[in-house]
Amino acid sequence: MTVIARDQGVPPLQGQAVINIQVIAHITQTIMQFSVFRGILELYKIKKDIFSPINICILHNWKELASKRIAAPVIPLSKGRALISQNIKHLVIPENLKPAKIMSLIKSPDHLQQHHSGKLHFSIAADDKDGHFEVDSSTGDLFLFKELDYEMTSHYLFRVVTKDHSRNPPMNSTVFLSVAVEDQNDHSPSFREEFIVISVEENAPVGTLVHVFNAKDGDGSFLNSRVQYFIEAHHPGVNPFLIHPSFGTLVTASPLDRERVPTVVLTVTASDQAVNVTDRRLRSLMAKVVILDINDHSPTFTSFPIALVKEDAAVGSLVHHITAQDPDAGRNGRVTFSILSGNENMAFMLDESSGLLTTTSPLDYELKGQYILTLLALDGGTPTLSSSQTLTITVLDVNDEAPVFKQHLYEASVKENQNPGEFVTRVEAVDRDS
Repeated sequence: MTVIARDQGVPPLQGQAVINIQVIAHITQTIMQFSVFRGILELYKIKKDIFSPINICILHNWKELASKRIAAPVIPLSKGRALISQNIKHLVIPENLKPAKIMSLIKSPDHLQQHHSGKLHFSIAADDKDGHFEVDSSTGDLFLFKELDYEMTSHYLFRVVTKDHSRNPPMNSTVFLSVAVEDQNDHSPSFREEFIVISVEENAPVGTLVHVFNAKDGDGSFLNSRVQYFIEAHHPGVNPFLIHPSFGTLVTASPLDRERVPTVVLTVTASDQAVNVTDRRLRSLMAKVVILDINDHSPTFTSFPIALVKEDAAVGSLVHHITAQDPDAGRNGRVTFSILSGNENMAFMLDESSGLLTTTSPLDYELKGQYILTLLALDGGTPTLSSSQTLTITVLDVNDEAPVFKQHLYEASVKENQNPGEFVTRVEAVDRDS
């Protein structure tokens, strides 16, 4: 493109510049505008962070007087515009800075008094105003008018226009202020909840992923928003878990045993990584880890393997209370009982839930004095686990049988002169009781 610069003299003189712009592939639908008075080239609809080599040639009456090739940064402006300029001032302002004077846009107050005598007028370009910065129209002092927030806006770029009324006609010049907002560690990490309950099966192998904690930090810069995690168990020495300091993944670090440790209560703390350790912010939550039961224990009989019952016990009498323990939880630890063998003539009945063993028919010591039962205890897990016990039941005799003579009639003879104490005859009787 050809740009013409014309002065205001009489007669007016002019020069021409041919600008060859090579734009890299990211730029689409580029529209250029050259300011006649400011000497600033503006481009519209251009993406940021682009560096374009520019050939600038100054011509007078189509004769080249000078040329220069520059690599000018393309600077994003509001409303989708971009600017190519080398008249830029860079500032870095911490986001917690209170409203105050930031800088002066002129060399010194004496310079202003000596050379311009108050004929300079400073203003922020109307399109660039957003309320955070103000400039004193007479002194050129730049003020922070409203507190900054890095998380809302991390960079500002605006134009300060200086109008010099000491010249006729007045001349304008523009300086571009690039203000980088410095992030401060003013946000703490945060969890979505303050208390959570999570679970893991007790047969989980070491290294099993249990949960992923995810704390967010609203700070914008890397270290201020980078979160690291650590955990602490409420009962020292009872913590079979580890947490990855960067990823927040909670994994098993040792074998679990619900029967020994059914729950683990952890305090999970997230800390940002601000450069100054004393400035680091923390936030914690409480996590209750419930160890889920697996059917890994068989029932164990706890009742004595010997029982006694009188033979005259009524039908339905309690003979023995069968008991067993299973440390598993829920159905896995619920035990039922049954008789596998030895219950001749179905003399006994075992309640499968209560374990109460009772008689179902009259007992007779004289017919059977001992029963040997094989008992089974079965849990309700999947798959089921079981154990067995041999129970010996002794029937106790009661005096329920009268003596019976072997003969109904005995006959004997004795001499009349028999001495006292001499043998006459023998009678015999039996009693079936013991």
